[in-house]
Amino acid sequence: MQYKKPLLMSGFLMPDLRAVCDRTFTCHRDRLNLMFLIWHESRVMRQLYNQYVFPHILDRVMRVDSLTDARRQLLASVQGHVVEIGFGTGLNLPFYGPDVLSLTTVDPSEGNTKLADGRINQVDFPVMQKLLSAETLPFKDASVDAVVSTWTLCSIPNVEQALQEIRRILKPNGVFHFVEHALSPNHKTAMWQHRLTPIQKVVADGCHLDRDMVALIEAAGFTWIEKNGFDAAGVPKIGRYMVMGRAMPKV
Repeated sequence: MQYKKPLLMSGFLMPDLRAVCDRTFTCHRDRLNLMFLIWHESRVMRQLYNQYVFPHILDRVMRVDSLTDARRQLLASVQGHVVEIGFGTGLNLPFYGPDVLSLTTVDPSEGNTKLADGRINQVDFPVMQKLLSAETLPFKDASVDAVVSTWTLCSIPNVEQALQEIRRILKPNGVFHFVEHALSPNHKTAMWQHRLTPIQKVVADGCHLDRDMVALIEAAGFTWIEKNGFDAAGVPKIGRYMVMGRAMPKV
């Protein structure tokens, strides 16, 4: 049966319907923007969320099988005196190999470090925790064998400064081991990453969906040992593209 478009739809009803839809969408959009603004400006609310709620969400979300496999692959060869930035809840600890002599962790969230205590007690090497951000690392120049970052560079406010600090504290033959979600090579996905990053930063403790990790690391003065991009199974498409690699300070 052939569908015939009602006459009214092509006359005055369609413009009126569009106008109603536009007004409705604008109303809801304005309400969402207002709620987002209130949340963004509520410093106390955000601090409580970031300290007491988000660490538990993060701990559960980051246990996806594909991310666990990436940790295992990245960390097995780490050795020496190690600094881990963005230690989080300690999910990396079981995957460090036998050649780790000590681990110093750097994380600005007290909520994260409290959740990590039980995992720290299960490793054989000493773990020292420092409650601070990675933009200013309290280590001497060229004093560290390895620096590890797993899904951390996305949330550091001044990521360029943090990468310079990582380069500064690494020995000339030291290695930066990292796995991070990154700007997608797919144009449409990247477009949505740019659009959603302002919201993501609020609900995920500063996380940027759209950072080009390879370009940032290269600009900080590193030379590649290895790197590869991959899509992590079980992760929403907006944050599925990952980059894993190892790099050394460029001489």
